[in-house]
Amino acid sequence: MSNAGSKQVAWLLHDLTVQLGYSMAARNPEQFEGLVALGPGAFANAVLIAEGLDPNFVDKTQRDALHGFVKRRFERWAADGAA
Repeated sequence: MSNAGSKQVAWLLHDLTVQLGYSMAARNPEQFEGLVALGPGAFANAVLIAEGLDPNFVDKTQRDALHGFVKRRFERWAADGAA
């Protein structure tokens, strides 16, 4: 799985805020750095939880958009050698 550094995670959290409106995760970047090793699904679920949302009950379209966004970023990190 990806071994992205703090800069990559900070940019992902920034992009989640600017592009998708998920801003609460950016308040605790160190927590999210530790979640990278668990994969994009766990990372995206933690973003939802930080927003006060239950990943199991959030709108499917909203959840899928977030999960896809995070998954693509993780894949980019792997392709760029951050893995």
